[in-house]
Amino acid sequence: MNEYLGKNIRALRKSKNLTQEQFAEAIGVSFKSVSRWENGDTYPDIEMIPIIAKYYSVTTDYLFGIPEEKKKEEFKAMTEELMALGEDDTERAIEIMRTVRAEFDVKETFADLCISLLRCPAKKTKALTDELRCAANAFFGSDVNVSDKNYALSFYARLEEEQYIPALIEVCDYDTRLSVLYERYLCRGELDKAESYRQRKIFKDMELLFDEFTSWKDSRKPSDMEFNLWKNNTYLDFLHGFTDEKPTEDHPISCGLKPDVFVINRMLLGMRRSCYLSALGKSEDAYKALEDTVSLIEQMSNLPDGAVIESRSPAIPDFKLKIDTAEGYRRLYYMENLDMSIREARMFRAEAFLHLMTGEHQWAGFDPIRNDERFKALAERVRKLI
Repeated sequence: MNEYLGKNIRALRKSKNLTQEQFAEAIGVSFKSVSRWENGDTYPDIEMIPIIAKYYSVTTDYLFGIPEEKKKEEFKAMTEELMALGEDDTERAIEIMRTVRAEFDVKETFADLCISLLRCPAKKTKALTDELRCAANAFFGSDVNVSDKNYALSFYARLEEEQYIPALIEVCDYDTRLSVLYERYLCRGELDKAESYRQRKIFKDMELLFDEFTSWKDSRKPSDMEFNLWKNNTYLDFLHGFTDEKPTEDHPISCGLKPDVFVINRMLLGMRRSCYLSALGKSEDAYKALEDTVSLIEQMSNLPDGAVIESRSPAIPDFKLKIDTAEGYRRLYYMENLDMSIREARMFRAEAFLHLMTGEHQWAGFDPIRNDERFKALAERVRKLI
């Protein structure tokens, strides 16, 4: 049958430090059968081959000693045939899919199989999609690393039926979901959905850019207020450019406009700007930034449940957030009626900003103005919102 089979079974057993009796018990045969296999006297029944391969986490081809390069050539030939099929060759596409599932390691082939099927002109019937889903279940249920799963998912999601998408994207993080869904609907020509995810993704990327805890972090200069102010000004300049706004002397943060989808970022940037200016002895400029920021906090606190906050950026013109106070907090939810698996919210709490003004050591830059009546009055305005 095959000169390599018995030798490979013996080598795999020894690599696991198993006796013939232990291996036999694990797969439900007698140890004499194992002995005869390894000595080349007999061969396992055909139905035992995949059981043995699965037990040792190898392919059946590995058991038979088929060279890796030959297998790669065979797989390449199958994917090339798949891409060359005609529109009515769905049955042949299914045959190829079944052969690949049976004879090749799904961990190594699944992503390339999806890419080939995307380029295959054959009609994507339910039977073909079902066959692909069997391969997907095996792939995503295996011990493939996260980056490989995300890579394969970016292609597989373009082929899968809509009803399976919500559960499918649960295997990856939120940012990857946005990219996967955007690519899915763009590839399928569903441009309205693709645009919605594109705008969500841009908004998320912008939020990460403005988050000083995850971007531009410079632990070497924690007390360099000149550097911190420069960084803060750079953030604000970029935000104002992105939203097509012009700050004024009295409204350096809000530009004198109502809250937009970046309002929480604006309030945090405003607090930091005021703190850095205070530390550098520029108290008048610090008060202008703080007054503008407190005004934004008041506007946000007074918006009713269900209020809609819009974007002013030409890059994400349709993106909106909706205020939800159902659980006693003020959450800003993404507004589109899309699946819950890609629903996300931001939290707004006036007491958090009061704490920044009056409590945390890292905000010691406020110390030069903290006892000033103007500062106290601004802090009191925030306290009344709690």
